[in-house]
Amino acid sequence: MRLIKEAVAELGVAEDSYLDHRVRGLLDDRPWLAAISYDDVPRHLALLQTACWVVIAYLSGMRDSEIKHLKPGCVTTRQAPDGNVYRHELTSLAFKGEADPRGVTATWIVTAPVARAVALLERLQTDTQAFLFAPVGGRSLTASRLPAPGRVAASSTTVTKLGKLTAWINDYCATNHRTDRIPDVNGRAPHLTTRQFRRTLAWFIARHPAGAIAGALQFRHQRIQMFEGYAGTSDSGFRAEVEAEEALTRGQLLADAAADPDRPHLTGPASAEAEQRLAAFARHTVFQGQVVTDEARLLRIMKRHDPAIYPGSFVTCVYNPDRALCRPPASTAGQPELAECRPLACRNTALTPENRDAHARHVADLDVALGQGDGLAPYIRHRLQQQRQDSHDFLTRHAPEPT
Repeated sequence: MRLIKEAVAELGVAEDSYLDHRVRGLLDDRPWLAAISYDDVPRHLALLQTACWVVIAYLSGMRDSEIKHLKPGCVTTRQAPDGNVYRHELTSLAFKGEADPRGVTATWIVTAPVARAVALLERLQTDTQAFLFAPVGGRSLTASRLPAPGRVAASSTTVTKLGKLTAWINDYCATNHRTDRIPDVNGRAPHLTTRQFRRTLAWFIARHPAGAIAGALQFRHQRIQMFEGYAGTSDSGFRAEVEAEEALTRGQLLADAAADPDRPHLTGPASAEAEQRLAAFARHTVFQGQVVTDEARLLRIMKRHDPAIYPGSFVTCVYNPDRALCRPPASTAGQPELAECRPLACRNTALTPENRDAHARHVADLDVALGQGDGLAPYIRHRLQQQRQDSHDFLTRHAPEPT
């Protein structure tokens, strides 16, 4: 008894038994938890696995069934001769409808956060588990909740786990007086489904290509990486989902422009054709002065009556493949490649006031660069002078007529 009292006096009394492990994860430069109780380990393991699912789902565009079939060793890295990793390839089964319930082997090109999530999942599982998303958490699980051997859990199980993760995050924020909780929807806790992550990613890629994602990454980078994978062996169809979202975004923009009687007139070599196409498009999207807002209906209209007008930063492309300079003559592509656009020379070019402002800012940037005096090499100076003159002449040639 005396020894116990001395130990209490020296060490104090804890309310629980804690892991003999220092918490290394930091949140705002502080450990996210002072210590981890032995009894909380199963719960934290299950929450961690769900968090890995969120990272993979949101940064890859994979379906829940495709994520659930990930196995240990599913990530392959490609390295340059200097040792730097330039590509992560993720292999699983792709499921497209109910035509083939067995799925087909597919490869996704993913980014480093996805590869790290997979590596963490591999550490959570034992060597005897076939799938990375086999249940973890030990005694917190019951036999009735375990999937049959060789099978994966249903999507309803994932939805339940997403709800638990949401509740834990909000409880943690409330306990620690944080404001970055997951907000309610219509006054109630959000009901997350597996499809929302894939659709949200498609929405952001289509509508905010330069938006920040996962810190330093960008949606444009995500689009390029994932489309490379989906264009290869994957049969999952994420490319089509993003392209449908892009078509919907473009349709909403063009329908609003076509319905606006006070919108500024376009300029440029294809401006007259653009006005004709917008007028024709308005006959399908504007009724009694109201623009079609139902997304499913607008998508059907775009499939049948797409005006093939593509707004961009420096140009509004009125796409005609016969005169497009962004595609080789033999190309049969149904849309322009704006990254390869040559707006000063292409006859598909139309200009909005925003496009003209972008060109004017480019001319101003060139003026700043040319103002460096003798700091430019003669060839570089000549090229910049030529760019500046070409852009200035282009804007002068296609200035809007005075009202």
